[in-house]
Amino acid sequence: MSQISITAFYKFLTLTKAQVQNLQEELHEFGETNDMRGLIILAEEGINGTVSGTSKTIPTFQKVLQSHFGETLFKNSTSVSEPFRRWFVKIRPEIVSIGNAQAIPTVRHRSLSPQEWQHILDTEEVVVLDARNTYETRIGKFKHAIDPQIRKFQEFPQFVQHCTVSKEKKILLYCTGGIRCEKALMTMEEHGYKNVFQLEGGILKYLEQFPCKNFEGECFVFDHRTAVDQELRPSKMYALCPHCGDPGDRIISCVLCKNTCRVCRDCLHYPQKHTCSKNCAHHYSRQLSPAAAAPGAPC
Repeated sequence: MSQISITAFYKFLTLTKAQVQNLQEELHEFGETNDMRGLIILAEEGINGTVSGTSKTIPTFQKVLQSHFGETLFKNSTSVSEPFRRWFVKIRPEIVSIGNAQAIPTVRHRSLSPQEWQHILDTEEVVVLDARNTYETRIGKFKHAIDPQIRKFQEFPQFVQHCTVSKEKKILLYCTGGIRCEKALMTMEEHGYKNVFQLEGGILKYLEQFPCKNFEGECFVFDHRTAVDQELRPSKMYALCPHCGDPGDRIISCVLCKNTCRVCRDCLHYPQKHTCSKNCAHHYSRQLSPAAAAPGAPC
C-alpha cells in the first residue's frame, strides 16, 4: 500500500485582506486539482495548516507556499491511511487563538533547534513547560515537564498569571508544532519572564531527530491519526473517543451493536458511553431509562 505524505506548517506574516482572499482561492484550487486533503487556516497574521497528498504533490505544494511566505519550516510524516476526510482552506481572525488578537509575533525569537534543545536538557538544570491541553499532555510529554492543566489554549494566559515558577528561571517551552509557543512565549514575557526559550518545530520536529529520548509517550495530532508515536508513525494505541474526541485507549465492545472501539477514560464513567458512537449512546440511554434520553442528559 502506498504511503500518504503529510506536512504540517505555519508562518506568521502580515497579509492584507485581499492577499488572504487570493491565497484562499489559489490554495483551494491547488488542493482540489491535486486531490489533497487537510485543513489550512489563513488570517491577516499568516497561515497554519496540516495537509496530506502524494509524495509528488506535497513537495510541489511546499514550493507554492514558500513562493508566498518565504522560508517555512515543514514537519513531515507519512501514513498508510488517510488522516483527513476533506480539503478545507478557511479564513479566520487568527491562525491560532490565545484570546488576545493583538498578540501577533513579528519575528521568531529565543528559538532552539532540536539539537540545541537536547543539549540544554543534557547539560543544564531548567524548567520544561508544556503549552498544550490536558488531553494532549495525558498521552505524552517531555520528562518532568510542567503540565499547565488547561483545556484550551485561551486559558494559557491565566495559567501564566498564577504560575509560581520563578521569573529568574530558565524555561524551555514547547508544543506540538511550534505555533502555540510563539504566542505563549509573548504572553510569558508580558508577565515578566525574560528567560524563556521555545522548541523550533515543536515535538514533531524534535521526534524527527531524537525519537525515544526525552519525550515520553505519544504526540497528539489534530486529525484522524489521533497521535503519532516516537517514529512519527500513526498511533496504534489511541483513537479518537467517539463521544468527546479526546484520545481513547480503552478498548471496548459496544453494549448495543457489539462493534469494537476505543473510548477515553473519562467517558467510561458513563454507562451509556460504553458504546461505539453517539448514536449508539443515545439509543442505549433510552434502554437504560426514558429519562436519560431527555434533553440535557449526557449522551
